[in-house]
Amino acid sequence: MKNLHFILLLFSFTALVPSALFAQKKAKTAVVADPFKDIESYIEKARTDWQVPGIGLAVVRNGKVIYAKGFGYKDVDQKTPVSANTQFAIGSCTKAFTSFGVCQLSQDGKLNLGLPLKTYLPDFKLHDEYAGEKLTPIDMLSHVSGLPRHDFAWYGSARNREALYQAIPLFEPTVSFRQQWQYNNFMFMTAGYLVEKLSGQTWEAYTKARILDPLGMKASNFSVIDMQKSADYALPYGWEDKPMGPVKKLEFRNIDAMGPAGSINSTPNEMAKWVTMLLRQGQYEGQTLLSPELHKELFKPRSIVSTELDSSYYTFHNLYGMGWFITDYRGHLRHEHGGNIDGFSANVALYPRDSLGIIVLTNMNGTGLPGVVRNYVADKLLGLATVDWSDKQLSALKKALKAGEEAAQKVVDNRKKGTKPSHPISDYIGKYKNEAYGVFEIKASGDTLAGKFNELEAKVSHYHYDVFSLSEGAVNVNFNVLSNLRGDIEALEIELQGGVKPLRFERFNEALKTTQNDLQKFVGDYDLMGATVKCFLKGDVLFVNVPGQTDYELVPVAPLRFDLKIAKGYQLVFAEENGKIVTATFDQPNGKFTAKRK
Repeated sequence: MKNLHFILLLFSFTALVPSALFAQKKAKTAVVADPFKDIESYIEKARTDWQVPGIGLAVVRNGKVIYAKGFGYKDVDQKTPVSANTQFAIGSCTKAFTSFGVCQLSQDGKLNLGLPLKTYLPDFKLHDEYAGEKLTPIDMLSHVSGLPRHDFAWYGSARNREALYQAIPLFEPTVSFRQQWQYNNFMFMTAGYLVEKLSGQTWEAYTKARILDPLGMKASNFSVIDMQKSADYALPYGWEDKPMGPVKKLEFRNIDAMGPAGSINSTPNEMAKWVTMLLRQGQYEGQTLLSPELHKELFKPRSIVSTELDSSYYTFHNLYGMGWFITDYRGHLRHEHGGNIDGFSANVALYPRDSLGIIVLTNMNGTGLPGVVRNYVADKLLGLATVDWSDKQLSALKKALKAGEEAAQKVVDNRKKGTKPSHPISDYIGKYKNEAYGVFEIKASGDTLAGKFNELEAKVSHYHYDVFSLSEGAVNVNFNVLSNLRGDIEALEIELQGGVKPLRFERFNEALKTTQNDLQKFVGDYDLMGATVKCFLKGDVLFVNVPGQTDYELVPVAPLRFDLKIAKGYQLVFAEENGKIVTATFDQPNGKFTAKRK
């Protein structure tokens, strides 16, 4: 399911820049007369080899679009070709738009990038209290909050942006604040939320008004729902079971709530306008979208992503600015960001010292082809020695897949044979909730079980004892079902984010919809061993009062069964005879206590 010391940043960068510059001068050669010679045949072969239905490519140089074309199909069944005006989801390439918008607000005097985020969002909190107090917009946009991805808390969730923002304090960090780079979509969603609070507009409306409209990006939008209303858009595709397996059409994934981290859809031609403006340091056709000073802030190295680099092509570490990866490519400074969301993969790359920009959009899930095409085009335009990037990366992928299969065959099966669940299978059926991650449901599926986590569904099978396996495609995760002292199933634990303790999902009963008339029959006094227990209504909500205690709100979970809202594991169960309520039984961890109606 889907890192390095911040303190080393200054030393590493200043120590390595001279060698990078030297390498750049050394690597430059005369640009070939026809840089796009053989480009189409190479990309078409690579597209076929990587099993990618369609590609949209645009290239900007010296402030002009010098190439824009589509390859393959936006709809495989209909054999409809991709054009330079076909819309694709750009995924996390969206992050650069969000960080650009935050810098615009700084330009407007509405925020200081170096002040704590709480200055502008007083309710902002993190699990690490110190980090929540000190985290700045720069920290937020450079992935040094200390949080890992926690993507399953939003992926497939029906919660809106506000609800996801409110859940952030519940997420455990895996490293200390500013200790190392860790990719986190929630921080970019929060950046969009910040834009909303300071601008008085939705992030979508602000980004359209301040970025897309000035650039003339009229077709670009913020939701796959809107993309499907356009006349020219690509369908999403992915591998059936594993990489390099059969390809199938996927469902569109709506990620509107997480929009600032990855929901923009655009075309090669329109992304070329965005890249042209960035290469001109915030200027576009007589407009200043961002001052040169704040434009530089986007691309200042803020954290180290990785030191594991192929020295044949890279001369300094992979760094991160605000919404941009920063490294060199064969001696040429490169700013870039990839994007992946269900059925689409993309890459946007800037080579600022060469006034070059490359946009690669595809309608294939999790493919490495955008990087292959980017590198091939860069080689051509920078006059570099040819490298067969498709063969190089595809060979590496196949090698990794083979190694993974071999490793899987060597995995020791630790299952305890001959065991069975402690309860009948039907007892496990129900809903379980984690406040940060949402609802996990176990439900019947024929003679066995199925699992539903938010909107994601998977198969459930018994592993051993009260441990079950959740599987979907190549993903297989075990979870443990827990019982209370009474022997009732009360929770499950599952590891959905590496580096933090397993997540606990508490079993709960969904409240029934009731009216005041439905609840009226329960109102009255009940004798509990000489004490009077009162059931009464406040509006359309039923309460119970036990002498000497507070009033407990009752939540209807079955026709005659109520949960005590603030007392986990406690229920009030009524008995009915001849249409009248005769008893009320407190069913609680230390026993059952029945009160007779007076």
